[in-house]
Amino acid sequence: MHDRCEVCNENFMPEPGFYFGAMFLSYILSGWFLLVPALVLVFTLDWEVGSTMVLVLALAALIYTKLLRLSRAIWIHIIVKYDKEAGEK
Repeated sequence: MHDRCEVCNENFMPEPGFYFGAMFLSYILSGWFLLVPALVLVFTLDWEVGSTMVLVLALAALIYTKLLRLSRAIWIHIIVKYDKEAGEK
């Protein structure tokens, strides 16, 4: 991640451990992103559990970095309030 926002100069690392809560968001999001396809494959398409796990692990490896950045973006949007006029100064 960048250290600061290019538009409003918001500090993306305000304190050590700031993104600890993003870890929980990432866990929840990855659970849903990976559970839904697994359930569809097992119960709708009658895949075996072993082959479903291989596909889910491959999918998890592919979306890991995107999901990490998404959870950090959601976390900073929840905690830090956007000040429209800060970028104009």
